[in-house]
Amino acid sequence: MKSVYEEMNDKTKRKIQNSFLNVLKEKHFMNITVRDITSLAEINRGTFYLHYQDKYDLLEQIEKQLLKGLELQLQRLKPDELLQEAEKGSISRLSVEMFRYIQLNAEVFRVLLGNNNQGFHKRLKIFFVNHFGEKIAQNKAFFHNLDIPEDYLSSFATSAFLGLVEQWLERGLAESPEQMADMYIRIIFFIRNM
Repeated sequence: MKSVYEEMNDKTKRKIQNSFLNVLKEKHFMNITVRDITSLAEINRGTFYLHYQDKYDLLEQIEKQLLKGLELQLQRLKPDELLQEAEKGSISRLSVEMFRYIQLNAEVFRVLLGNNNQGFHKRLKIFFVNHFGEKIAQNKAFFHNLDIPEDYLSSFATSAFLGLVEQWLERGLAESPEQMADMYIRIIFFIRNM
């Protein structure tokens, strides 16, 4: 159980992070000042510096937190099981949970992928490429007929998945996580059968 002090620290950090994300909606990252963030958060600069070294540290911590949660979701996915379930007409519960995580953090993803922060898009793509490469290494039997370089497959799969997520965010999460997981599998099958 967290102490009152820890809860207050967490609350202050959330306030700073939310204020930063709101400023990032309006301004390019390079034009954001600590004053912009602290004014919106209604805290003093000293409080900001108790939690973060600067705006770069703040951005890095937000991204790390977001990717850590995403990593937990992706670690549980197994490509062979996912496709086997789909072939039987079932949607993988684990893939639904991955889309649910994105849904729960949609505003953060939307802001970080927005026009004011191009670096996150690249970092997210690298994150997915690395994760996909690990899945290939862990599931050699599933990918045994692969006759193209793994880095090209990783890049293609990553861009396709990221494009799907970005489109979902742009549409305001019009589909449920279950619908997105189903659509993702149907796209994979469509491409596979072309």
